[in-house]
Amino acid sequence: MPEQFPTAYWEAWDADATFLPGDQLPLESRGGLYAVLVFVFYGDKVALADILGRGLCIPSGRLEPGETLDAAAEREVWEEVGGHLVPDRRALIGCYRLVTHGGPEAGRVRWCPVFVAEALGFEPLPAGSESNGRFLAAIEDVADLYFTWDPLMAA
Repeated sequence: MPEQFPTAYWEAWDADATFLPGDQLPLESRGGLYAVLVFVFYGDKVALADILGRGLCIPSGRLEPGETLDAAAEREVWEEVGGHLVPDRRALIGCYRLVTHGGPEAGRVRWCPVFVAEALGFEPLPAGSESNGRFLAAIEDVADLYFTWDPLMAA
């Protein structure tokens, strides 16, 4: 089956990335889940986190040992944008597949599930957050605001 999304090199992770759409994770992702990413909508806005050293991006982060994907998504949204998600308004839309280029982990495949969710509202960021704050962006402005934008993100 031909790829539906382009592959892009993500320098920050020294990896080639592509997106595999679907409401279930690929079987080959078992044992290789790395991080979750969440597109959080609040009305007609998208919640972006201002991450130190990176800039504006959707809430995302590594899975903690024993953590479910849903729990990781909830935690990352809370930690990075201070958001609470509407119950039953979160859906898995696919998974990024990252293949490391060089170094001792060359060829390593990491899988990053991607969710879309709706926020109930927001509170101040929790103490210790790696985020400098939250920004509610109009959908049409996300490409200009996002810390990195490429053909994969645009697709």
